[in-house]
Amino acid sequence: MDAAASTVPASVRENGFYLGMSVAIAATVIGGFGSYALRGMVDVARVPFWVHVHGAVFVGWTLLFVMQNAFAHRGPMALHRRMGWVAVGLATAMVPLGILTMSMAVVLDRVPPFFTPPIFLALSLLELLVFAALLTGAIRMRRRTEWHRRLMLCAMVAIIGPAFGRILPMPLLGPWGGLAVMSGQMLFVAAGMVHDLAMRGRVHPAYAVGAAAILVEGLAVPVLAATRPVLWLASALAG
Repeated sequence: MDAAASTVPASVRENGFYLGMSVAIAATVIGGFGSYALRGMVDVARVPFWVHVHGAVFVGWTLLFVMQNAFAHRGPMALHRRMGWVAVGLATAMVPLGILTMSMAVVLDRVPPFFTPPIFLALSLLELLVFAALLTGAIRMRRRTEWHRRLMLCAMVAIIGPAFGRILPMPLLGPWGGLAVMSGQMLFVAAGMVHDLAMRGRVHPAYAVGAAAILVEGLAVPVLAATRPVLWLASALAG
């Protein structure tokens, strides 16, 4: 098996790794939101329409993320490039939809019970901010494949915190819930780093950027939640 693996070009093995990572991330998203989506389909009238739109766009983005990695693995690359602009359009829609869904969750008292409204707002805002920042970096680096694919992976990881929040037993974790979610996200980044070490003998600096952004995203939540603007926003929306 080792001899057979050594005959496979390194670029093919690397493409296969990122395709596998995209499938694992998609499985995490489906595992986290699958039961919620089924409940929403059964009782459509009780779920606000913008939640359905937000969910459809996010699922579309996740599936496109897998497709883009599949195109990069097996081709055609021309289609990968064209579909990249579709991904940009979906991502552009995800940010305002995320802000709307976040805000209306507080207004309609739909915040998950293991979060206070300020924590929920701070977490959602930071996730969207880090996602947008890493995605922008990936787009700007689209001609530098090594940077592009790693920043895209980290951008996707940055926004799947809510999926982990529905997989993990958050009520039992109490104040450690946020750390547990961040640890789950960092497992994906760590897998990429280990792969780099195995394939290249060093970790690409894109992972340092992505890991730092995700760590800041997770650790800054309680700090941001305690600031006056976020406390005021939570009170205004709830009131």
